[in-house]
Amino acid sequence: MMSRSKPLVAAFLVTLLCVPIARSQMPDSKPRVGRIIGNIDGISHDGEQFFIAGWACQQGRSESIQLHIFAGADPAKKVFLTAHKANFYSEAAVNQACQDGRGGKHRFLVALPFGYGFDSKFFVHGIRVVDGVANEAIAGSGMGLRRLDMPQPPFPAASVPAIAGSYRPLAEHPRVFTTHAEIKDLVARINRPASYSAGRFGQLTSQIGRDLVGRPDWDATYSGCSIGPYLYAFSYEPQDGHDAETHAALKLDANTIAPAGGAVVASRLALYAALAKAGAVAPQGAPNPDQAATLAKRILLAWADHGFPRDAQGHFRPLSALSCDKDGKFELYSGGGVALHLGRGVFYSVHAQDLLQSIGALNASEEARLDAMHKDLFDLIREGVNQSLGSPQPECQRYANGTAGALASLLAAARLFDDPHEFNAVLLGNDRSIPVGLPWTRFFDGAIYGEADHPMECYLNTGPDGLHSGAGFSSPIVAGGEVQDRYRAGVLQTFGYPMGTLKSLIIAAESLRIAGYDPYAYRGNHKQSIEMALQYYACYGESPGFHKTVSRENARGCPDFEQYYGKVVNGVDPNIVIGAFRFPKNAAIGSVEAAAKEASSSGMFSLDAILFGKWQD
Repeated sequence: MMSRSKPLVAAFLVTLLCVPIARSQMPDSKPRVGRIIGNIDGISHDGEQFFIAGWACQQGRSESIQLHIFAGADPAKKVFLTAHKANFYSEAAVNQACQDGRGGKHRFLVALPFGYGFDSKFFVHGIRVVDGVANEAIAGSGMGLRRLDMPQPPFPAASVPAIAGSYRPLAEHPRVFTTHAEIKDLVARINRPASYSAGRFGQLTSQIGRDLVGRPDWDATYSGCSIGPYLYAFSYEPQDGHDAETHAALKLDANTIAPAGGAVVASRLALYAALAKAGAVAPQGAPNPDQAATLAKRILLAWADHGFPRDAQGHFRPLSALSCDKDGKFELYSGGGVALHLGRGVFYSVHAQDLLQSIGALNASEEARLDAMHKDLFDLIREGVNQSLGSPQPECQRYANGTAGALASLLAAARLFDDPHEFNAVLLGNDRSIPVGLPWTRFFDGAIYGEADHPMECYLNTGPDGLHSGAGFSSPIVAGGEVQDRYRAGVLQTFGYPMGTLKSLIIAAESLRIAGYDPYAYRGNHKQSIEMALQYYACYGESPGFHKTVSRENARGCPDFEQYYGKVVNGVDPNIVIGAFRFPKNAAIGSVEAAAKEASSSGMFSLDAILFGKWQD
């Protein structure tokens, strides 16, 4: 962990504090700007990925400065590696050395290109934000670096509140997103005539019938270096126009249909089998639950045995094996794609395995193969999250939907194995042997804006509003409950992406709840909560309404409605449904529950197996 009280750093800061910013000699002359200062604190690693960490700034400026990182012992022969930014939280001593009374962000964590490690030497050049001084290499450049414990960014001490509860083991399956008691309760609601659950189970039954007679080649998997095919073949069922790309990546002949979202389909099949075997009454001619379980198992085992990058002995290959684009060209920072594209699907494959084990559908060999897959995926996704944290990106990208899904999948896998050490490492970041640079509680604190909050550093607006501002847009204010992944400027993205983040927070909350914690009562530093977020977006379900377009006239009652002008209210309804279930006393959420139930009963995500049944009848 990067300590902010290491002797070398402290001594360096004391020296810097004695260097004042030059002041102008004449009242009418322009003030002189401060020089570039900083320090490379050391180097750490996570698997084959190495990180350097430290701080840098231009004295007298609160802006985070750009960094240029070079490698080589000889300053005259150094090789450029990457551009970065010192935009992590910095403690009071660093801010004082930077003569920054406003308290900017001046620390950095840089993921290095593969192949650079403890024996390498680096130069970190700070790039001025105000002209008049040189771009300088900071202290520690060109020198051997001391080894740090783990690649954890330097968050302020005790920067997030504690979450209530403690880990509660559970020997039996299911134990990740549901329990036997909850399955039994859902079956009772399904078997109640004319209930909402009965209608939704009928929809599930029909979909399972289509799944069982469909013609995709579920034995086809992908093990290449490009991350995209994993999203569409394994993690995400809608192909969004990528059908041909998936087909080509899996090297299928023209007559073979490529698999789509295998983990999602397996989760749905396993849920149906578990509900039917627990006594849910299906209509005459409904699919056989054993056939559903068999297909779910077939999908999972195909990926366990042949999917994902492997060496000649069949072992998972490390993060660098997932470092190319669709054309096979090497990509330096692939971790964000790994976190997004695999994290989006692994909680479904975990859910499927958990349910299949609960009904005895797996023998010992099959359980061992699936366990091995999920243990390898845990490490791969965790390393991807850490690398992504050390990649050059604005702060807002750290707290976006990709990390949300990855953390939900890590919690799910740890709970599948009933491993409190892994689980708490993901939740709290408290285990040096299992480095998680951005644990769930810290992510939560950044993912939802709270009371008297301010927008994060993000992409610059290029237009006056979200309809005229290119790829991203953010209003200069935020409202309590807004999910910060709001900056995507597409008509379907401005709501869709934050609702993806919120859904992943809820999925994680379900596993946390069963594991003994109280995520639905959890509050961040600015009192933000899942309930606050749901209440905020319920306003848009009221007016303009679910799947309607926000205008200046129909959403004036919603705080910061300007952020959403011209955008479609999509993805909100399924989150509201579970919100009404978990927060039945919240009148704002409850007032749009009926409309949310109707809206979420159809469409491509209407039968999400993890959230199925988590509604009020």
